[in-house]
Amino acid sequence: MLLDRGRSAGKYFEWKIRLFSVGAVVALTGIYLDSRWVTGAAIVILMSGLLLRLLPVDPEDPDAEED
Repeated sequence: MLLDRGRSAGKYFEWKIRLFSVGAVVALTGIYLDSRWVTGAAIVILMSGLLLRLLPVDPEDPDAEED
């Protein structure tokens, strides 16, 4: 099945959403201001949200992601 509703979103889901939101606003601001360093900062923020996926998850944690 393509969509598994029984699977949780993960332990750091809220942080991923927060970082994506901040990164998107910073990216749009950098594009509007035509500023390379602001756009670069947005890329760093978005990549940090991506790196949250690589953090180890405690298998005994009830909020842990199931595979």
